[in-house]
Amino acid sequence: MAVPLISTATVGHEFGPYDVTIPESRASAYVAAVGGIESPEYGDTLAPIIIVAAALTELIEDLGLFSGGLQTVHAGQEAGWTRQVKIGEKVSATGKLTAKSIRRGNHFATVSVTYSDSSGAEIGTSSTTIIVSGEPSS
Repeated sequence: MAVPLISTATVGHEFGPYDVTIPESRASAYVAAVGGIESPEYGDTLAPIIIVAAALTELIEDLGLFSGGLQTVHAGQEAGWTRQVKIGEKVSATGKLTAKSIRRGNHFATVSVTYSDSSGAEIGTSSTTIIVSGEPSS
């Protein structure tokens, strides 16, 4: 098994940029999957968490977390947006490993992500903390 980047990356390592533009079909699938009478109506804008989830999908791949034998816990998530994002609007995400430690054989990592529109203006941020076990400490 290849060594996951979670083991070897240093704090400050950058990921992306990723295109996390959400087309109408994906937005509709998300609403169908999580919708309900208690869900807010976003109209032609996106629920912010769908953009965060799109970025996390890319990060999980880059961090090597699809490697066999690893167990991953999504331990925390924070997000903030400066404005709403329209369905189909071009959004880029760039991540940075901002914290990393090993405790009792578990790898703790925090990745901060910045989201930008097509002009390069920052429109949101998120921070994800994960715990990974199942690999030797290096």
